[in-house]
Amino acid sequence: MRQLSFLHTSDIHLDAPFSSIGDEAKAHIRRNEVESILYKISERVQEEKIELLLISGDLFEDKHVRSSTILKLKNIFSELYNTEIVIVPGNHDPIHDNSYYKTTVWGNNVHILDGSKPCLVLERLNTCIYCMGVKQDIKRDYTELLNAEISPDRFNILVFHGTVDIPFEEENYNSITSKELFSLGMDYVALGHMHNYSEFKNGRTVMINPGSPEPLGFDEEGKHGFIQGIITLSDNKPKQTVVKFIPSAERHYHNLEINISDCRDDVSVIKKISEELKLRKIDLYKIIITGFTGRDYTPDLANITDGLKEMCFFVKILNRTSVRFEYKEYLEDPGIKGEFVRRILDMQRTVSTQEELYTLELAMQYGLQALENGRVDG
Repeated sequence: MRQLSFLHTSDIHLDAPFSSIGDEAKAHIRRNEVESILYKISERVQEEKIELLLISGDLFEDKHVRSSTILKLKNIFSELYNTEIVIVPGNHDPIHDNSYYKTTVWGNNVHILDGSKPCLVLERLNTCIYCMGVKQDIKRDYTELLNAEISPDRFNILVFHGTVDIPFEEENYNSITSKELFSLGMDYVALGHMHNYSEFKNGRTVMINPGSPEPLGFDEEGKHGFIQGIITLSDNKPKQTVVKFIPSAERHYHNLEINISDCRDDVSVIKKISEELKLRKIDLYKIIITGFTGRDYTPDLANITDGLKEMCFFVKILNRTSVRFEYKEYLEDPGIKGEFVRRILDMQRTVSTQEELYTLELAMQYGLQALENGRVDG
């Protein structure tokens, strides 16, 4: 019996600018936290005696990465001299003449897949590493790999940075289907590019996109970490790939929504958010306030943000409230607005639950909005 231990990460994005935070001091903290992922991975590799480290693209931001960051990266890799490190460039760290991938003298254990060879053979590990799409000719690479001879006596791994099972559009990077990837007969497919976790499995192949080990934006909710796995090759038995997810994120992003119809000022809005949403001090939040406000109150987003900033690492407030229409003003209206209000009130008298009353109240507000403004904002 022979086994191969591996660790798989992707989309670390070293030196990402984090410009959306709008606070350079906090952006700097986030960059340091992303960099700390390297040390977490390095410690895990050494503690678990991992034989193969796979990095599926976007290791760093080509346009922003500093030479000092690359030096740290090189030093960390040099400490992992017992581990083979395989990197496929992505769309944020593409390989080109001036890329650090080419201008840096990496250690003998570091292998940058540039697409010039169909396969990297690691004899010491009895492993073949394949890649596709480095030069963004995914159709050609797929056809060549489909026709390649895949040895059943070796560990076979594909490292790929691209989109899987997403409708093919020009802006999608290296689009392919999971069915096509399964047809290649790999033991493990180390995916990258999308920043959220996803997995695909059939009877033979395990394909995983671990997502970014540290989330980078509000479209990256959920768990974040990296993959640790073992592939087992036994006589007269199918190869078996077993993996586990290792959480690694320091912070998480949250998209939340709260109805402030019962609030009359910024103080009450801040109180409601803090009591109902239970903000974590280390996390980042985008909060949408909804509902209907009186004509005498317009939420001051800067003031609300200032009142919440000590409760979390970062918060952004978006206003989706609408002005509340006072239906009593329309009761005597002889036109369509008055008729609409009277009918809604008649319907409210016939319902028996708070949910039904609330639905009719919304119908009243949205209906008056449409009749008065010619549009619905909520």
